[in-house]
Amino acid sequence: MVKITDLEKQMLGRVDPFDMLEITKVKRYISIEKQIRKLQLAINKDGVMVTTVNASQEFIKANPALNELNKLTKTLIALENSIKFTSLPEAIPEDDSNSKDNDQPKVSDLY
Repeated sequence: MVKITDLEKQMLGRVDPFDMLEITKVKRYISIEKQIRKLQLAINKDGVMVTTVNASQEFIKANPALNELNKLTKTLIALENSIKFTSLPEAIPEDDSNSKDNDQPKVSDLY
C-alpha cells in the first residue's frame, strides 16, 4: 500500500500550487483516504459479518463499517474527478539515431 505522505506529495506536485481550492481538495482527499484505511483495518479485524446481541436475541449482520467504507469510497472518487491535475511528465524516448525506418530487429535483439 502506498504511504499517505508519498500520495500527498505526488498529488500536491500535480496541482497548481497557487490554486488554494485545488490544494484544499487534495488535503480533503488525503483526510478521506486516512478514514478509509482506518475502516479497512476495522473490517479486517472484526470481519465482514458481525454478531449483534439484542437482549435475548443474537443475530449476524453485515459489518456497518462496510456501508461507511462504500460511502467514503464514492466521495473519494467524486473528489478525485474534480481535482484539476496537471499531466505527469512523459518518459524520455530512447535515442534511436542509428535506427532505420524498417521493421528489422536490432542486432542486439538477435542474441
